[in-house]
Parts: sequence; structure tokens; C-alpha cells
Amino acid sequence: MTSIEWDEVQSATGEGVRVLVVDSGVEASHPALQAPRAPGGDAEIACWTVAGADTDSPSVVKDSEGDVFGHGTAVAALIHQFAPAAGLDSLRVLGANNRGSSKAVVAGMRWGIEQEYDIVNCSFGTGRREHIPAYKRVVDLAFCRNVWLVSACNNQNFRTEEYPAFFPAVISVNYGALPGLVLERRRGCLVEFVARGVQVRVAWKGGGYRTITGSSFAAPHVSALAARIRQLRPGWNVCQAKAALYRLASKPPE
Repeated sequence: MTSIEWDEVQSATGEGVRVLVVDSGVEASHPALQAPRAPGGDAEIACWTVAGADTDSPSVVKDSEGDVFGHGTAVAALIHQFAPAAGLDSLRVLGANNRGSSKAVVAGMRWGIEQEYDIVNCSFGTGRREHIPAYKRVVDLAFCRNVWLVSACNNQNFRTEEYPAFFPAVISVNYGALPGLVLERRRGCLVEFVARGVQVRVAWKGGGYRTITGSSFAAPHVSALAARIRQLRPGWNVCQAKAALYRLASKPPE
């Protein structure tokens, strides 16, 4: 059964669902992340980072730097805004230039899967084909462990091949001028969903805010929506979740 209605989703808060933001880190002290959390929400954001990203054996360690760019804080705050009771943690894989190695990203994703997070948000990707096998292995692991991966697509052209967004087992998101958690479904493309990502006011490093456009900021809207769905249907797999998202996209909330 994959039936779910907007009125049911709108009453959910993500309670009991664990979300990992794989990004540039999170400024846990940002005011947007200090707002009162709904009952069941985790009061603290655990911050981790990938060490030894340029080696063959990267490892995950506690992170003391927080957000080194601002991007991860924006993503985390959007998830918190729309799924305020979800547990939210950070894994830094990007540097101060908002770039990172695929080794670090894959290691971070794998760690999140092994730590049994329910949802992993990756608001970035790579178009370099030599990295496809590594991404494919970690996406397959997520599928087998029932971890839902949400990924942003290429900002310039959603049809541009980019990973992990271009795997069918990933919930892939492009941006549009939509309100709130409204979704649109795109047929005939591996990037299947469109969510709000145009001129979005987001939290940023240093306690500030920016107004910005991109798929990076559409993806956390869908991660928050996925957290609500997972709260309501904890036994569902990603295929059932995507079917539910298709249904929600065809019937916008009133």
C-alpha cells in the first residue's frame, strides 16, 4: 500500500526520523536551528566530518569546525523548518570552496547508511563518469538497508548526467518557483521531482541569511517531506516512498 494524502502529511513533523545532511557542515548555533522543536525532536545536532579524504581509507570523526561555507546550514535549516521533530545531524564532506572529492562523499554516504539514518540529503553531485561505480555501490547499499537518499540535480540543466541524482533508487530533485512543500512530478527523466528552490530565504554561515536559487535548496524541502512520510509509514521502502511522492505531486495541498 502506497496511499497517503496531503491532510495526513501536513499533520506530521518528522518525529522519530533521523536525517543526515551530507554537505559543507552545519552551524549548529544558527538561530534558525535554535527554534523550539516539536515534541520528539532531538535538541542537538551531532557534527561529523570525513578525515583522510585523499587516501584510500577515509574515516569519519567528530567535527569541530562546523560549516566552512554556509551551504550545509541552509540545507539543514530548511529540513528543520518543515520537519521540526526530525533528528538532524551533519556530515561535512565539502570544503571552504564548497567542493569535495567523490571519495569523501561516498565514504560519508556509506557511513550514514551504516549508522542507520533514515534519510540522507546530498545537495550536490558529480558528472564525472569514472565515479559512477563507487556511487552505484553506495546507492545499492542504501536501497538494501532501506535508507532513503535525496539528491539535488545539475542546476544548469536537469537532464545533465549527474550522480547520485541519476540513479533510479535516489529521490532526485530539481528546483522551481513553488510554494512550501508543493511538488511537481516530471515524467520521462531520472530527475523526477520539482520542489521549491527559486529565491528561497535560507540560513547561512555566521548567523546570517541569504536569498538564493538552486536545486540544492529544493532537495531539503523533499527531505523534510520524506521525513514526514517516513514518520507516518516507517515500514515503507524507497519505492513506496516515491510512489507516495508521485501521488502527492499530482494532488497539491489545498
